[in-house]
Amino acid sequence: MAEEARQLIQHLGRSPGPEVALNSLPFNIRTWFTHRFDAPTPAQWHGWPAIAHGDNVLICAPTGTGKTLAAFLPIVGAMLQEPSPGRLRCLYVAPLKALVNDVRRTLRRHVRDLRGPADSNAYSPRIAIRTGDTSTRLRRRLLLEPPDILLTTPESLALLLTVPRACHLFADVRWVIVDEVHSLTSMKRGADLSLSLERLQDTSQGEIQRIGLSATCAPAEEAARFLVGSDRRCQIAQTADDGRLELVIEPLREDTGFLGQLVERMGAELERNRSTLIFTNTRSLAERLGWALRRRFTEWDREIAVHHSSIAAAGRRSVERRFKHGRLRAIVSSTSLELGIDVGAVDGVVLIHPPGEVVRLLQRVGRSGHEPGRLRRGVVLTAGAGELLEAAVTCASLSPAQLESLRVPDAPLDVLCQHLLGMATVGAKTVDDMFAIVRRAYPYRGLTRQDFENCLSYLCGQRADGTEWIPPRLLKTNDSFSLIDQRTLRILRQNVGTIIEDEPRRVMLRLCQGADEELDSEREVGSLDEAFADRLQPGDRFLLDGRCLECRDAGPAEVLVDEVVGRPAVPRWRSEPSLLGPELAQRIFLLRVQAADALREGGTAALRKLLRQDYSLQTTAVEELVALFECQDYVSEIPGARVLLLESVHNGGGWEYYVHTPLAHAANDALARVAVFRLARDFGASATSVVADLGFAILMRRSLPLAPDVMLRRLLARENFDEDIDRSLSDSITLRERFRKVATIGLMLLRQPLGGRRRVGGQNWADRRLFDRVRTIEPAFVLMRQAWCETRNAIDAAGAKSYVKRLSQFEVRCRKLESVSPFATSWTQQVAGPVARSESPTEAMERLHQSLFGRAAV
Repeated sequence: MAEEARQLIQHLGRSPGPEVALNSLPFNIRTWFTHRFDAPTPAQWHGWPAIAHGDNVLICAPTGTGKTLAAFLPIVGAMLQEPSPGRLRCLYVAPLKALVNDVRRTLRRHVRDLRGPADSNAYSPRIAIRTGDTSTRLRRRLLLEPPDILLTTPESLALLLTVPRACHLFADVRWVIVDEVHSLTSMKRGADLSLSLERLQDTSQGEIQRIGLSATCAPAEEAARFLVGSDRRCQIAQTADDGRLELVIEPLREDTGFLGQLVERMGAELERNRSTLIFTNTRSLAERLGWALRRRFTEWDREIAVHHSSIAAAGRRSVERRFKHGRLRAIVSSTSLELGIDVGAVDGVVLIHPPGEVVRLLQRVGRSGHEPGRLRRGVVLTAGAGELLEAAVTCASLSPAQLESLRVPDAPLDVLCQHLLGMATVGAKTVDDMFAIVRRAYPYRGLTRQDFENCLSYLCGQRADGTEWIPPRLLKTNDSFSLIDQRTLRILRQNVGTIIEDEPRRVMLRLCQGADEELDSEREVGSLDEAFADRLQPGDRFLLDGRCLECRDAGPAEVLVDEVVGRPAVPRWRSEPSLLGPELAQRIFLLRVQAADALREGGTAALRKLLRQDYSLQTTAVEELVALFECQDYVSEIPGARVLLLESVHNGGGWEYYVHTPLAHAANDALARVAVFRLARDFGASATSVVADLGFAILMRRSLPLAPDVMLRRLLARENFDEDIDRSLSDSITLRERFRKVATIGLMLLRQPLGGRRRVGGQNWADRRLFDRVRTIEPAFVLMRQAWCETRNAIDAAGAKSYVKRLSQFEVRCRKLESVSPFATSWTQQVAGPVARSESPTEAMERLHQSLFGRAAV
């Protein structure tokens, strides 16, 4: 099987060169391109011949190397050679609506340019968009007058596939382009898209050619298999980055306020660059920094903007246009500009805090020098030695072999339930037909018939044994399935997709504040999380879109505000923290081992040499890390590769035990859960855990009942480790929250119920009621099993188990300390979550101790 898979996925050999690539294009396209551009890029050398030949192809090339034209030019050329108005022939899918809009602008400009003013009456491929922002009128027109090229998102594609008339719309599709493949592959959105592509193929009259675009994916073979499905061939066109990279790491001091230092440091970047893109890891910090920069540099007040996903779409588009046309000096963004949106020339990129992944670092820095061969300049600013250490290792891991590996989800059953309903919307289908379609999608290549039929049983309102227990949504007739009624169709269409977020509260800005309030006009500024919006009272001030806004009225659907002058609060949006992957955590641990060896063999001189030569750090950064390692070695020790270090600190209210591992946050979470569970079960000792990358802490009111080294081996023993993980999770908030999300995607709970917003029993009704009911009535329920699987993956139970298997070969070293060691202190910006990324480690430790013990840190 593995050998067969290798034969289906093949790397293209030596590049055919620009002449052969150009000759693969139709004459008129070739003539236009040679007049419009200097020469094809390597991505285009590889891509054009493969696409013209009809091959499925994945084009992997750095940002700004012409991947969009590499995909579209052969297709537009074929359309011009064989005009077929009124038939949709090319589908483009991208993960962001902003990217869809950007590609439409670029593609329309090129098509107009290609046609020329003299050919105004000639056939020209018509381009249309279908996203969540598309008006009802344009959605109807799409079905009545199909465009030649449709640009959309995974969610909108899944929604279109529930429309019976879409069978006619998609019947002539010949090409599908999937942009930013790497950003979808490891997510449920990717599994959702893979099923949509197979349903699309089932609707089409011929075999659809698939073209994938990606700037960073590893391994490329896995991305290719995801793109084409489990049994099709795919060529990989992978080109190296020929641009020069200038990447600098700068630590900011801890002795003064971090935000104040940040603003002053940004001043130098704004002076140096005509255009600067600043990335933060959270929307809250993006707002704080944007506000502070505009107040500090008043001469550039109108040239500094904020961009993130909670700003209204019109506002984001305006910022993108202004930046592209040179009217903005800087944008402060969270993650919304990481992908391939064309914002024009960027002189430099600044990252506030390391991004947590090598791939994300490359994506962000790749936004500068957005043309082949141009210098790509980036600066990473860090707070504290722990972040500096992470940044040094991340920046030293930029080779393709060190990128984080793509991990395709294994047959998520909640996503499958959505698509089984979707398949039934366009006519009855047999079990065998549905199963064959699903198994062709790469994430579902290993789906068992039993799991498949269990999903169907749930949708038919039955338990696995066939007895009825919930209202059905599918109707079984003989061996075929169809929707039970039109109400189910409306439910599906209102709840399509895998993005689970709390319902945002719109923020509306009054524009005309006259005497007659009925004449006031309003404009949407953005949105707030419900938790923050629910606390707002008239007169409260908060920050959004870089503005100080005062709440005038807070209703259930929107918040009405005025723009004022004052000191605003900063909203906090719920989001996943940017934690390290297992590979990067292991490399950071290995750098610590290298540092210990250097100190032992050659002292600080050897350590400085290591940091300069192997990690390209400048003097300030080198000295900060030397101080970190020297201090850790002095007050405790630097753990070796086969050493488990346990540090204990006595405080006025109890004991704190710090366990240092080479593992990332997820695996340490599993270890900490088992340790706390075993303490309570076997010794009756109550404890709290604090989890981080590279370690975890156990906080107790009294000392451990046995010697620390003996106790730690008992708490992390390999015997019954899997069973104890499950016991520690069985009634956890983590599992309940995961089940809520799975049940929502699987349509057992509804984000948007028919007839209004769900408020039965309050916001946490699902956690309190549904979870317990399902676990009691049907513990092996298909969505409960999916929640268990995801929870175990989320805490990397497999990685933790692998580690405890090796622990018997390790030496446990115990150190009793007067205060928390430097290594443990550097965890805390990770422990406290993404909001604390704007704090120094010292500030974070103070806040952590205050919350746990009601006192300051030792």
